[in-house]
Amino acid sequence: MRNSPIQLLLDEHTIISSLEDVIKSIKNNWKNDTDKYKKDVSNILIFLREYSDHFHHFKEDKVLFPEIKNHPDFIYQEIVEGLEQHHELFRENHAKTTKALAENKYEEVQKILESNMNDLLDHIAVENDELFMMAETLFKENELERIYFKFKDIDMELGIDNKNNLANSIKKIPD
Repeated sequence: MRNSPIQLLLDEHTIISSLEDVIKSIKNNWKNDTDKYKKDVSNILIFLREYSDHFHHFKEDKVLFPEIKNHPDFIYQEIVEGLEQHHELFRENHAKTTKALAENKYEEVQKILESNMNDLLDHIAVENDELFMMAETLFKENELERIYFKFKDIDMELGIDNKNNLANSIKKIPD
């Protein structure tokens, strides 16, 4: 399928997953340069809030999850509910990380980032291996294409250049 919403989400997952190496690469950097560490974490938090949450989770929360839950053949509501709860947990962890960073609690910041990343990777695996495969079997091609264009509308509304800049921003951490 040319206009695949699932492929679009998988591509975003690849970009989000690349954050794992970035988070590992800044571990203990506050010991040598606190200003640089704070800047790197701030950029990670911007990426998580704007790319992961606004561009990516928004597509799932506002389009894909409701479409799946409302499909008459979908019987695994608890999977979607669990994924929605994960999105809320990621937002809470973002707030905790922001607070810890403002309080200069760098070990706590790093611990939250690493734990959140592990949870995020597990979450991505469930979506990739289970939910997205179910979606591809549940929906007809025209339904998938309609979902794809809703996703593209979200990208256009939030700004394609902004999305691309955010995706590229994590490649520059640490610089």
